Amino acid sequence: MTDGAIHEEGYPEMNTNRLWQAIVFTLIFPGRTYMNINGININNDDISIKWNLKAMDYKDKFEDKTIIAEEASKLSNEEFLPFILFLILGDGYVTNKNAIGLTLGNSKHELWSGIIKRLENLRFRMYDEKHKIVYMVMSSKAIELAKKMLSDPTIKALIENLSKLPDADKLRRLIRLINITIKPRDRSSVEIAGIKMSVFVNDDGFVELKVGRKEYEEARTILERLKGAGYEEVELSKWIDRYVVYMGMNAIRKYPELVAKVCEILKRMLEEAINEGNERRAKKITKAMTNLNCPPAQIC
Repeated sequence: MTDGAIHEEGYPEMNTNRLWQAIVFTLIFPGRTYMNINGININNDDISIKWNLKAMDYKDKFEDKTIIAEEASKLSNEEFLPFILFLILGDGYVTNKNAIGLTLGNSKHELWSGIIKRLENLRFRMYDEKHKIVYMVMSSKAIELAKKMLSDPTIKALIENLSKLPDADKLRRLIRLINITIKPRDRSSVEIAGIKMSVFVNDDGFVELKVGRKEYEEARTILERLKGAGYEEVELSKWIDRYVVYMGMNAIRKYPELVAKVCEILKRMLEEAINEGNERRAKKITKAMTNLNCPPAQIC
């Protein structure tokens, strides 16, 4: 469905310049493999071979991709996870900022309709970028997905072994994701008028309180509830496909009880950053605490 194809003579085939992909192909299709090296890429810092691989023992075993896509959309939840894993290893990406994405050309979008519904059930969101469409899952959701995809010991061992190859950066980033501990969602949030708002610190050391909703009416209800509780400076805006209710640093400063709550959260975030050895994050949080006039004892 991604980097693979069905040759005109009926053989499953793949063109790749990734050594780990060439190895995976021979594992997925054990038996005789026709191998042709049809080029070499020479860059400043590496050299890669362009492989053409055909699984000779699987002629006419697969029909066209329309049928394969339909069958894939009907896989059980247990079977669908390794399928998604190899989609991501083909047309997808894994970032160091805890995001997993899958890139589709516009021509693929209709073909993949059944698979896309399954992706959305796994909390992927669509981002339309003109000539391509990206489905992406981020932060704790990406970490959870990575752990589910590698929950099978055999698949995990395969990815861990292949990640040792020099061209397997994507696999190494995936392994990094499954080793991240997910912190409770409400650990960095404050409750205001019965609404939990997350504490965000930007690179300039400014604090914002945010809560997001997919539906406008839900976000509007939150906005009115906060304003009714006396927080007039709260605002509502749309960010990509979500509606965000937020309060900036200047608004927070006007409410001493709110400053005290936020300072407690920032203190906890600072301790975690120091314990994790994250100096950059620690400096950013310290600057935010100073800007918010948190008690000196907390900042130290």
